[in-house]
Amino acid sequence: MEFEREYLETFAQRVRRRIILATFRAGVSHIGGSLSVVEVLTCLFNGILNVNGDNLFSRERDQLVLSKGHAGLALYAVLAEKGFLSEEFFEEYGCRGETLLGIHPELGVPGVDAATGSLGHGLPLGVGLALAFKFRHRPFHVFVLAGDGELNEGTNWECLPLALRYGLDNLTLIVDRNHLQLSGFTEDLHPLEPLGEKFKAFGWSVQEIPGHDFEVLWKTLGEAKRRNDGSPMVVVTKTVKGKGVVELENRVESHYCGLSEEIVRKYLEAGVQQ
Repeated sequence: MEFEREYLETFAQRVRRRIILATFRAGVSHIGGSLSVVEVLTCLFNGILNVNGDNLFSRERDQLVLSKGHAGLALYAVLAEKGFLSEEFFEEYGCRGETLLGIHPELGVPGVDAATGSLGHGLPLGVGLALAFKFRHRPFHVFVLAGDGELNEGTNWECLPLALRYGLDNLTLIVDRNHLQLSGFTEDLHPLEPLGEKFKAFGWSVQEIPGHDFEVLWKTLGEAKRRNDGSPMVVVTKTVKGKGVVELENRVESHYCGLSEEIVRKYLEAGVQQ
């Protein structure tokens, strides 16, 4: 698929609408971190990943590890918008019962490549998948989408030298750099900066870009997938937690909360503006 800004913007707008409605139905969700990754996931599933309705459960394609598993609602909303999940299945999000569509992604859901939720372990899993592709000479790429707060976990940093050692240029880590985690701002709790320089020190290629700019995202992620320079890459996307809902933007409370009927009505009437 060629870059089509209008299509991507409209797609993202519909995804945000789904996230807002699903949060309202469920009563509560990890809405802030779901809203901050909408543009990234929109790009990935509309031309970057070679995923389609026929290979949803296959390992013989590009893989996405949503390491920040609490943003599963954003992934479900994108999968539903693509038609990979039925509307009935998507509407089960957050409902009690035997549904697989829980808060965190689980294997068995079409388009979900990894069961995640234990933060800090998605990147090591992604390294393993990329290494397997290398050993088997398979031409597929692994993307790992991680939250900045989960970079507190040492397992992320322990696997960086291994990825470089095996020349995993088929691996791209995307960091959702919204500066917030469950308990507050990252730089107040466990400072990460200078984040890009830290990855460079491990020999990784680094790009730091605006995370809601479709043109920049499309170009950067596309180039990351086409690389063959022998080094893994990290793309630090500078995002806004709660993006699209003014009442939630850059607020600690947006990590896990519900929405009032007034807020939902306001954004439905406005078309859920970007």
